[in-house]
Amino acid sequence: MSSESEQSSSLVIPQKSDCMYTACFCEENIWQLAKLILDLNKSTPNMKCYVIFVSNYNKCVHLWNQNSSHNEGLVFWDYHVFLIVQHLDNTLVFDMDTRLPFPVPFAQYAKEAIREEFKESHSKRYFKVVDADVFVAQFSSDRNHMIEEGGWMSPPPPYPPILNEDKVHNLDNFISMDPSNEFGPVLNLEEFKARFS
Repeated sequence: MSSESEQSSSLVIPQKSDCMYTACFCEENIWQLAKLILDLNKSTPNMKCYVIFVSNYNKCVHLWNQNSSHNEGLVFWDYHVFLIVQHLDNTLVFDMDTRLPFPVPFAQYAKEAIREEFKESHSKRYFKVVDADVFVAQFSSDRNHMIEEGGWMSPPPPYPPILNEDKVHNLDNFISMDPSNEFGPVLNLEEFKARFS
């Protein structure tokens, strides 16, 4: 673990190598990361931590500078999840799947990973902003969305599935960009950039 003194002497930031990571399980990677950062910074004043779900009604959203791409970092996901931490004058993005630094300032992430929308209206991206403590407490996944024809589409994490008190799968509710859905506000790109810039 390291403390980024140039950003704040009191904000504790884990090294990427200290974080749990499983390819294609971004929601669980970010659950683990959010829990770690919240635990490390229990006594850090004025810190706000948000889990960001990116998706749309067509389940096809684009991001650049992603590790899994061989085409200038451009990837199309059905959804993606990353973390934003705000402390004092800093807004940092933690994306376990990006080629950009870990963490990366929000302005750089917005410019180099999110970029602009494509002209096609069906590809417009939406961003659900969930308080990290709410996500850590309430997220629950049985991982069935990663099983196809009886087998794993990608090997699962080595630990048991993350389940909340009710033990009811609710990943779809976090991914949903229906504004009436629970867990947090749904913003378009302009609103999202305005909120965190």
